[in-house]
Amino acid sequence: MRGSDIKEFLKRQPFVPFDIKTDDARVYLVDHPEFIHLSRDGKVLYHNTLEDDRLMVVDVSHIVSIEDANRLRISAP
Repeated sequence: MRGSDIKEFLKRQPFVPFDIKTDDARVYLVDHPEFIHLSRDGKVLYHNTLEDDRLMVVDVSHIVSIEDANRLRISAP
């Protein structure tokens, strides 16, 4: 996987939530574009978790797939 692949998902308008899967079977949920950032060279992904506000650092070479989220979206009234 390349950083440019992730950037394409981030640039979509309107933004569509997506999931990033790694070779160790971890899944990173991206429900908002501000939850992830790429290093300048596109080799490192920084992911802020929504559940417990942790910062996860992922080597982009370990990403095996990116796919649209299949989650229910609830909008505020």
